[in-house]
Amino acid sequence: MKAFFISTILVGGIALTACKKDKSTDDDHDDHEEHATALITLTNPHENDTIQGNFSITGSIVGTANLHGYQVTVKKAANDSIIYQNEVHDHLAEFTINQSVTNSFTVYTPLKLEVVVALDHDGNTESKTVNFVVH
Repeated sequence: MKAFFISTILVGGIALTACKKDKSTDDDHDDHEEHATALITLTNPHENDTIQGNFSITGSIVGTANLHGYQVTVKKAANDSIIYQNEVHDHLAEFTINQSVTNSFTVYTPLKLEVVVALDHDGNTESKTVNFVVH
């Protein structure tokens, strides 16, 4: 019985010590948790452009550290239906965006371009949106 009592105290003491260390480590990270940031620059299309025919999506993404990829989506502004989407998953600090989109619209159609950058694998993102019209 005495051995059981000593074992229980030892295991309990270790568990309490481990919890204190984890808690202080978590507190340190909560106060100073930082992740990469990114600057998204879109050079084509520009806000409120009117584009006839096929078009290119160009620009750059520059991160403060390695990023985890990006996604380019073009949607109809009226109902958010996707007309083009492409995802790049790579671990780089800089990306060049150069994608071609086939325009099948014959009437003036407002579109929305959204570029979303994955800053890390924890779900942190940055995005940029451009509204334009095609025909």
